[in-house]
Amino acid sequence: MALRENERRILAQIEHHLTEDDPELAGHLTSFGADDPAFMRAAMGAGWKPWAVCAAIGAAVIGLLIVLFLTTSTQAVQDSAPQQSGDVEVTAPNTQPQAP
Repeated sequence: MALRENERRILAQIEHHLTEDDPELAGHLTSFGADDPAFMRAAMGAGWKPWAVCAAIGAAVIGLLIVLFLTTSTQAVQDSAPQQSGDVEVTAPNTQPQAP
């Protein structure tokens, strides 16, 4: 995110006061590249990425919803199908003579 002109001016004033108050600390900060814009861009890019976290959470939620939908629809189909038992009912033929 770019800084506004006012914010840049305030930061420049803070840097100037820091250099006057503690030149040793200011020297350490500049040796680390804290005043280099390329260093700041690299540091900002190395942080966590909120869009990646949101995408991962969204993918997990969608995946769970799909699994839930598939399991409930499969259960509904099984409940509506006629129940068939594995036992076969065997009936003996009628051996009694029939009257004419």
